[in-house]
Amino acid sequence: MEETSKAILYEEPGGPAYEVQLPLTSSVEIGDIMKELRLPSYIDLDYYPMRSAIVTIWACQKAPELHRLYPNAYEKDVDKKPVSALLFGGGAMKVHCEHSNGKGPLSRSIKDADFIVPKGQGSSFCRALLGTAKAFGTQFTYFRTKGDILFNAMRQGQRYRLRTINGVTREGFPTVTVLDVFCDSIDLRHKIEVKDIFEHSQENLFTVGLENLILSKSQFITDVSKSDADLLEKGGQGFRILPYDGYAHDKTVLGMEEKDIKDVCALFLDHAVGEGNEEISRNKIRRAGEKDKKLALTVTLNLRNMTERVGLLEKWLQSSDINKIVDRIHSVLDVLPRVDKRWDKPWWNTAVETPMID
Repeated sequence: MEETSKAILYEEPGGPAYEVQLPLTSSVEIGDIMKELRLPSYIDLDYYPMRSAIVTIWACQKAPELHRLYPNAYEKDVDKKPVSALLFGGGAMKVHCEHSNGKGPLSRSIKDADFIVPKGQGSSFCRALLGTAKAFGTQFTYFRTKGDILFNAMRQGQRYRLRTINGVTREGFPTVTVLDVFCDSIDLRHKIEVKDIFEHSQENLFTVGLENLILSKSQFITDVSKSDADLLEKGGQGFRILPYDGYAHDKTVLGMEEKDIKDVCALFLDHAVGEGNEEISRNKIRRAGEKDKKLALTVTLNLRNMTERVGLLEKWLQSSDINKIVDRIHSVLDVLPRVDKRWDKPWWNTAVETPMID
């Protein structure tokens, strides 16, 4: 690879190409930024999306000052106040859980970072990101295609989409992924409101918080035909089958994938149940379940299934850790509202446009 070569990140059909000069550059020290943000030192910076996410969070916190600090990148202030950008998904796991980092059995690779911002700051978030390449180096490049601009316009401030570099090949060429940005709520199979977290971003380590991470991980549910369920069973995916009486006789209900079960294990292994800092609040999870009984049912089925699939957990963990996780999950299940109503068809949102959440 020549020192002055370029890489094409994306090429519009019949139109211009989005290019970046190689090698990629960085003018920031991630470790110093982490200290300023008071983020845990165990965060695994080997993952490109984590380095990018930390720079993104710092830029959002500096939104009112960016145009003065980096006039070559920002012509005017990005926002009058810091942009409350919160991580969820796999990136948030690596922030909160030491067991999600390194080479341990609960650690897993992530391809991108997932963000949620207040609806009123969605456009500010995008402005902050579109200037990071000039401000901090081309490692932190974000851009929008024509399709992304159309996508954003059609969602009217509910969702945004950008492209970003999420890694570099052995040959030194960047790879690109889609950054899907949620606003106000994590709207997947169920809607999880996080508005009350925006004002407490620092104490939640710039994530949606432990309780919303548990809810967002264990809200996944779908159904498949009985024949497809048999194939999943044969393929070693039987642990996803959720026992639920009364559902359509030709269908089977499926819950979390292995990666999400790993994440929930890490959350309960690394955090006690309680009302203190960095503890899992049963009251917050209970209140979410009381507001949305359908969400409560899905979360209950997924968490209970974990406690009954000890054989799966034994692939990764010692019995002492499994017992700790199971006990803490039971403590949460004890306060979730019991849902007596029985559904014979989906009680979850089947029409939602669901992006791939890492």
